[in-house]
Amino acid sequence: MEKLVLEGSIMVETTIYSNDFVHLYLEEEEIWLKVLKMNYSIQALNDALKEYPRISMVHFVALKAAITNGISSPVKVGILKPKIELSISSDKMTAHALINLTKQEFDGSDKKTLIAEIIDLAVEESISYGVDIKGILQVMKPLEKFEIAKGDPPISGIDAIIRMYEIKKVEPSLIQDGNVNHYEMNLINKVDKGAWLGERIEPTMGIMGKNILGEDVAAPNGRQEKLKYDAASVTAFYDSEKNKTILYAGRSGAVIFDREIISVCNFIEISGDVSFHTGNVDFDGFVDVKKSVDDNFSVIASYDIQVLGDMGIGGVDTIQSRDGSIYIRGGIAGKNKAKIMCKGDFYTKFASDCIIECEGTVNIGYYAMNCTISAKEVVLASSTSKIIGGVTKAVVRVEVGELGSKAGIQTRVVLSGFDREQLKNEYDEMAISIEKIKDRLEHLKRNLSKYAGDSIRAEEREKYEVIQEDYHENKKNLELLLKQRKKYTSYLRVKGEGEVKVNGATYQNVILKMRDEMLVTRDFSGLPTTYFLENGEIQTN
Repeated sequence: MEKLVLEGSIMVETTIYSNDFVHLYLEEEEIWLKVLKMNYSIQALNDALKEYPRISMVHFVALKAAITNGISSPVKVGILKPKIELSISSDKMTAHALINLTKQEFDGSDKKTLIAEIIDLAVEESISYGVDIKGILQVMKPLEKFEIAKGDPPISGIDAIIRMYEIKKVEPSLIQDGNVNHYEMNLINKVDKGAWLGERIEPTMGIMGKNILGEDVAAPNGRQEKLKYDAASVTAFYDSEKNKTILYAGRSGAVIFDREIISVCNFIEISGDVSFHTGNVDFDGFVDVKKSVDDNFSVIASYDIQVLGDMGIGGVDTIQSRDGSIYIRGGIAGKNKAKIMCKGDFYTKFASDCIIECEGTVNIGYYAMNCTISAKEVVLASSTSKIIGGVTKAVVRVEVGELGSKAGIQTRVVLSGFDREQLKNEYDEMAISIEKIKDRLEHLKRNLSKYAGDSIRAEEREKYEVIQEDYHENKKNLELLLKQRKKYTSYLRVKGEGEVKVNGATYQNVILKMRDEMLVTRDFSGLPTTYFLENGEIQTN
């Protein structure tokens, strides 16, 4: 057996490996094989060639045929690899070397000479940046790739960051303070002129990189985001020191978002009572009454109305919100005159001797007495809440602590109910629409990411703005669908096709009418009971 250390280009036949079965030799950097005797395995040859890392058997089919068939004439089976191989990544940001020496050969080599050879190869490949000789010396090893050069990657600019005013969640709180019950919430998001409404930290410029060939690598600038605001009611100011655009309220009013556009709507604050001093109020906007509304006076508004006096209201004429909700903090003692109407939801501490008509949910803290109520849902949140007398009409559900009274005052609850199957189908269709819109938003988001901030060319800007508008339109539709789905989820939790849920006692002389079915309670029941409509009949559990 003969073993040779292979150095440089060899132009004559040189024996690499020989035994009784095979003769392997090198000629002009090509590996040739002669089979001397049959019954020699390829595995045995592979084991022997582990000592020759520069040999690469690239013609495996020819090798197998020669050994299997005992071909004695020379067969080309491989090539001689260079002692050091260099590879450059496709992005030209890194280069790696591979030293084709055994560990014994590597340990016996002069490391400075090896590094010099690596540097020479790097120069041949035009690598001029990011070569770390000390680093190479530390990581250099045989038969494993190691990094010899690394460029500076470009640093993308930071996208614009937007933070906006948050609309407070409309959620009443029931508070017991000694012997006094409070019903607290905030319906209107009021701001004064000059109040902060939002801000955009502007995108930053990208930082240029450099590859290992010494070439500059462009860095994308951060992507700009559009601040959506109503210029008539909101002022934008650019703070150059902080590199941010800040939105301020251009006037005092109520903050709303419409199609993701923030604006400050018309708002009137009445510091005292609505009375002879103010006259009736009919306002295109939001109305905030700090005290009360005198008997026989009206407050009508396009949007939300809140009456914040501790004493609530009495025998008013009308409180009406055409497109919003109403909050009456202190409750209603209506004197059989007061009428409350709203398109959204209604909130109050208590109600008596009044008419309430609401397209959304009527929320009452403690009791409703001798009222005529009509709504999608009627919810009395307190565990001690009561509905006594009057007529309470709902489509989906009524929930209360106690229904009726010890005195047996006739109390009527009318539930029109809903078509559960139709509602479920609409809910399922809504879920499909939501997923489609989410997919659409992801698609639009990917398209928007192709445009990098102020680097958008003029001819592309119109297309970019169309995509951006489509994105915001779909995002708004998604928000509306999610909000609607939340309501549907609440409706579908109801038993049957509508329910009256009594969390405490039900007294005698309560009349429950569900579609064409009627039930009259004859006896007192102290147990929680749910009455629901199923298969055209009133069921209980």
